[in-house]
Amino acid sequence: MKPTLLEQAMSPEVLDRAWRKLKGEHTPWSPTVSRDDLQHHLMRHLLACREEVLDGAYRPLPLRQFPVRKPDGRQRVLTAQFLRDKLVQRALLTVLEPRAEALFHDDSFAYRPERNVAKALAKVRERVRIGLDWLVDADIEKFFDSIPHRPLLRVLDGFVADAKAMKLIERWLGQGAHVRSLLATPRGIAQGAILSPLFCNLYLHGFDRSLDSAHIPFVRFADDFLLFAPTRSDAGRAMEHAARRLERLDLRLHPDKTRVVRSGREVIFLGETLPGPTR
Repeated sequence: MKPTLLEQAMSPEVLDRAWRKLKGEHTPWSPTVSRDDLQHHLMRHLLACREEVLDGAYRPLPLRQFPVRKPDGRQRVLTAQFLRDKLVQRALLTVLEPRAEALFHDDSFAYRPERNVAKALAKVRERVRIGLDWLVDADIEKFFDSIPHRPLLRVLDGFVADAKAMKLIERWLGQGAHVRSLLATPRGIAQGAILSPLFCNLYLHGFDRSLDSAHIPFVRFADDFLLFAPTRSDAGRAMEHAARRLERLDLRLHPDKTRVVRSGREVIFLGETLPGPTR
């Protein structure tokens, strides 16, 4: 019988790979077990965590929270997981990531192996060089805080296809929720969680496919993206298409950070200025 998703994630080989990614961190294992205490009884804690996951007794620990002052003087709260939860999420990511990579669009660059800012910018320059120099310079408003849980869970359920793993994912998502009412869906995913970047790309995968189907070239890096067109009017239509598709995901373009513009030094994407038109 084929092992379940959690059995694959909790296999000795996958757990070992996950631990090797995390062993250099100084994060406490839990509120009661420091990093030093963990090291003295490492195998005991790892095996106990594994059994809890496989027995269905595992529950995520509360997120640690750190207030950080933003440049504009406002405060932002960053969250971080305890090492125990990082290990479980890292193991699950190890199993899920190859499956996700087989789905994702080639022009999505954030949070993916063998992809980075430099490769995203190289694709941008290539598109501008061939004459697609009218851009929609776009940003999704409050993306991580705005992702609605119900449609996200539908996307994840179809992808994960494992009821026990989905129960864990629902508990993790609940930790990042910040809007709850009788009528509104919970929203928001914890930016400090290991699986959150994967959830981000899975939720926007349908958006990527819609751009591809509409023959709109793009480069997306998480919630920042560029759409490319040969003329201003084509770029305007591309922006309208993107706005409609995001609305279906219960998201919206940032009104102050989205514009139609021609490529040039006044456009900064991923920290770099863009080249000017070649024609």
